[in-house]
Amino acid sequence: MGANIIFVGNYKGGVGKTTSVLNFAHYFSNAGKKVLALDIDPQSSLSEILVSNGKDRTLKEFPEDKTLNYLFDMEIMKIEEYPYIEQKLGGSLISRYEKGGFDFVPSSLFYRGDMGLDAIAIKRMKDHIQYLSILKNWVDTIIDRYDTIFIDCPPSDNLITRSAFLMSDYYIIPTILDGLSTNGVLHYIDTVNKIYLEYCENGEDQRIAKYVFGKKPELLAIFYNMIRGQVDYSTAKADFEREICKLDECDQNIILNSEINNYIDIARSVQSGMVSIEKKDFEHLTAKIMERL
Repeated sequence: MGANIIFVGNYKGGVGKTTSVLNFAHYFSNAGKKVLALDIDPQSSLSEILVSNGKDRTLKEFPEDKTLNYLFDMEIMKIEEYPYIEQKLGGSLISRYEKGGFDFVPSSLFYRGDMGLDAIAIKRMKDHIQYLSILKNWVDTIIDRYDTIFIDCPPSDNLITRSAFLMSDYYIIPTILDGLSTNGVLHYIDTVNKIYLEYCENGEDQRIAKYVFGKKPELLAIFYNMIRGQVDYSTAKADFEREICKLDECDQNIILNSEINNYIDIARSVQSGMVSIEKKDFEHLTAKIMERL
């Protein structure tokens, strides 16, 4: 049946999306799953970590024709200028991250000087099914190689992010607990739902969009990240969970009770491209996520 496609996102920055994707990819791989990680964040943080901890080079030195930027660049040229040229990028984009036992395709903020994914999305893409399906069409060519594909999404709404929403089967929201968290998560869920409705239910191309993208992505889990041991979160948790439970598609079970503490060892391990040996928070969280699939 092919891989489960899962995007990890939140419109609030600094909630640990990249850390989460790296840990999920590691632990899914350790459990025997064939994993691919895609980085569609223009900041390319996950890409820099995986590349710099792989073969002693920087992202700036990484081959441009093995990036998501190259995929979008080439496919947009095909759409606009060379419709009769058949491109078969397939597995040529995929790199192996030996430390984690999984594959990845990076994005690069250095592509062709300054054509990061944000520039491609804003300057070169059009709000049309041909452009929105670029990533999905490529993933379809390699999806049978994998059990799970994780997408590291940026805290922004652009056409590339929308394409990730539309093509995914599930999504996971990491959140911190502060005064803005509740509204931010509610807004994110609402946005994902509205984007699906816009293209696959109410848009002028709704029939072809629904054929290409399938069902609406399902919210798989919300979890609390970067929890500080000395802080009392009881009121914040109660308020957050009360509001989430008001959503038709959610109940309190959608919030996993595995919290990720703000341990320095987790952050340091991620920077070195690894999971923490000492702290098992993400390992326990990942096991619960796997149970839901």
